[in-house]
Amino acid sequence: MRIFFGATLPEATKAGITKLQKELRSSITEARIEGKDKLHITLQFIGDFESKNVERLYSSVVGELEKSSFKSSQVEIVGMNYFPSEKVRRGIWLDCEDDGTLASIADSIKSVTKEFGIIPESRAFKSHITIARLKGGERQRGGGNYFSPGSFGDLQKFAGQGKLFLEPFFPKSVALFESTLNPDRSGSEYKILFEYPLQQSESA
Repeated sequence: MRIFFGATLPEATKAGITKLQKELRSSITEARIEGKDKLHITLQFIGDFESKNVERLYSSVVGELEKSSFKSSQVEIVGMNYFPSEKVRRGIWLDCEDDGTLASIADSIKSVTKEFGIIPESRAFKSHITIARLKGGERQRGGGNYFSPGSFGDLQKFAGQGKLFLEPFFPKSVALFESTLNPDRSGSEYKILFEYPLQQSESA
């Protein structure tokens, strides 16, 4: 089974993003919008993992999170960006900023998953919410409704010059998700297997 850890979002935040996605979809006909149940902040992608060890992995991560007494800190959506690399599936995401709590949680998760033989990604943690996938990723340069390096200015214009009018929010929990690829390879479906609730901090 394919799994990953992610921070879940409040319903009000999901509703605000859904409105934004509708506007985005009307501007970019080739964008496949991520469903409401798929909106999250990835903390660590695990990939294929033996199902018999999933519960033990989750319990070990929870134990590490409890040691640090993490609380949910305020997250602000500050801009919009996209995946430009040919090595990754193209998508559009919302840039997120907080006080560093999410990065610390991600580091704690990685410290545990290493013990299970999981090699973490070398790139630094980037807090973001993927809101759409782009079809036809094989096209590298402009044309039609595809976002490419040449049309990045249009994407920034849509995002309101890098600032999005969405209220700051507090992530609800750290969840272990299962990702299942649809038989027709049209995308994947997410299911929360386990969920560790986060108490909201007192930050403004």
